[in-house]
Amino acid sequence: MAYLVAAISAWLLLSALTALRPGRRGVFAALAYPVGWAAGELPVQAITLQLGLVVLLWWWGWPRTQWLDDLVVTLAVIVVVENLVLVFIQFYSRGIVRRALRTSPRAPLDMQYPKDDQFGSWWRTMLKVPLHPRGMQLLHNIPYGPEARHRLDIWRTSQSPKGAPVIFYIHGGAWTFGDKREQGRPMLHEFVARGWVVVACNYRLAPKNPWPAQIEDVTRTLAWIKKNIASYGGDPERVIVAGGSAGGHLAALLALSADDPTWRPSDIEGVTDWSVRGCIPLYGVLEMTGDEEHWRGLGRGLRILLEGRVVQQPYEDHPELYEQMSPHHRITRDAPPFLVIQGGNDTLVDVQVARNFVEKFRRVALSRIYYVELPFTQHAFDVTASPRTSATTRAAVAFAESVIAKRPSLRPDLLASYQSPPTQVLVQVDGQWLDALAAAGELGSFMVVTSDNPYSHQVQDNNERREELAAVLAAHGVTTRASIAHDPSGEWPDEFGFALFGCEPDFARSLARAFDQFAFYAVSDDGVRVHAVLGR
Repeated sequence: MAYLVAAISAWLLLSALTALRPGRRGVFAALAYPVGWAAGELPVQAITLQLGLVVLLWWWGWPRTQWLDDLVVTLAVIVVVENLVLVFIQFYSRGIVRRALRTSPRAPLDMQYPKDDQFGSWWRTMLKVPLHPRGMQLLHNIPYGPEARHRLDIWRTSQSPKGAPVIFYIHGGAWTFGDKREQGRPMLHEFVARGWVVVACNYRLAPKNPWPAQIEDVTRTLAWIKKNIASYGGDPERVIVAGGSAGGHLAALLALSADDPTWRPSDIEGVTDWSVRGCIPLYGVLEMTGDEEHWRGLGRGLRILLEGRVVQQPYEDHPELYEQMSPHHRITRDAPPFLVIQGGNDTLVDVQVARNFVEKFRRVALSRIYYVELPFTQHAFDVTASPRTSATTRAAVAFAESVIAKRPSLRPDLLASYQSPPTQVLVQVDGQWLDALAAAGELGSFMVVTSDNPYSHQVQDNNERREELAAVLAAHGVTTRASIAHDPSGEWPDEFGFALFGCEPDFARSLARAFDQFAFYAVSDDGVRVHAVLGR
């Protein structure tokens, strides 16, 4: 018995060591994920097992051989210490997540505390079992297309309000396996408890169905949501897309392809808005060419998987295809807001993939992005209901709630009120407020964009948005002057903004879209024209 206890203890020791410092070569790389994941997510269970083994050995009969006695005690002590470190890391991650959101370069977010969770609790966290909320309604296997895998589930509660926001979750599995019932449950249960409607879909899998079947299917699912989710209590205009691993790749690609009709199903009619309010890729595959600048030694494995089973075409002959399916290569200034969550010890998707994606997004896109990097954290960490998962869930909730505010529809009378006249557009020139036409006569043509939300009930909100808009314009090197859109009737509050010089209308439209505006002004010697923002 002593030898058996020693062997199991040695395995627990090596498993915890793998979680703390996973190998990246040979057999150690192959074991890094399955062994490191289990050890990293179940340290309390490992401590319980180790202590149980010691008690069992004491009951059975403690070894009388000194070296075996010392070995068993030493192994047990090391196992307990290692796993206590892993427990500490899970709790420490809560502060990491909070600081990441609070110190974001743009629009910092505050997230709630554990006591504010609607569904999470200390005992669920200790059990690590993703039980669903009592009263949750599950609608299984609703068809969204003609194929056998074209099935989706809807999660909600009987108390979910009508017109609730929607989170569309896409499962992972290397594009070759997985199911809508298996992943993301701790996070999605919290969203359900908060009154959201959850949609989770299956999609066709490779190698039987090579790329682009996967993105075509999730695009079809989004179309189904836009057309049908109102019948299930959801708001089709307030959709967040999320996913883990390969699902994170598909979620990001879907969010970045709103203006690209390539993967839209030809038999779907009546959908004009293919956009989502935001995207949450968790340990997502955000770069698909296998470039080692991003993958740091893991790119070859990705390339083998894609060439052999998913895309089934060699990269060297079709580099443009791999770039087309790569979220990193599809970042534009029109990208919606993102929350990227990545583990620092991930041995399937290197942390540098997420870092490079975030860096490029901040440089190119006009929307905000938040990045959470979790120390000593392996792939698929969110499968269990750990303190770390509860923290990233609160981050997801804070992000989602920050981007799904209801927008009033752009009625003809509302658009008419933006015209100048009746609205008076003023620009600051040499310390004086000049009419827009007079300013154009002196300075040349320009665009006027505001970040103000006249429907906000807090002046502080508009002040923060103005600071954010000013920072974005400065980061993109845009020459600006202060502007005001004034309603002489007094029915509409003044909207403070900026006159942009040297910019094309497309840039002004993208900027207005990023700040949830209905319209922007184009000013020239010929007059002041109002341009509606597409997709609003």
